[in-house]
Amino acid sequence: MAYGGRADLAFIARELQMEVDQILPASTAAEMLGVLEIHDGEGVATQLGIKVSKSLAKGKKRILREQVPSLEPFSTALALAKENPKGFSIDDLVNRLSSNPDLVEYAENAEKLRELLMDWMIYTELLSYDGNSGLFKLKARKTQFNSST
Repeated sequence: MAYGGRADLAFIARELQMEVDQILPASTAAEMLGVLEIHDGEGVATQLGIKVSKSLAKGKKRILREQVPSLEPFSTALALAKENPKGFSIDDLVNRLSSNPDLVEYAENAEKLRELLMDWMIYTELLSYDGNSGLFKLKARKTQFNSST
């Protein structure tokens, strides 16, 4: 793991030729997912973060697929997808989140919320997105059959 599993966020931003405020959303998301802890401007990889960093792409995706559903606004999006098999729009999700005082902060910026779902729910293959209809749906999981000969 680069930097021994810990690095100053300002240093990371400089390495990426970005401003610190540009990497904060990703840092916050990593902290929410339990792969990073941030203390006094320093990011420290958790045990889960170390496991993710050492995993191959498929393993990373599996680990994150297990983490994401327990976090908001993802759990609400998954519940909405289960209730609406034909799909839900970002406006549907904003309305659902707005109706819960504990979740209303997620509904404040619909475009950011859409990007968040696109980044995490599509990557983890929990949801699919139809750009023509603007609907998110539960991702159809491939079933593997073992046949005996």
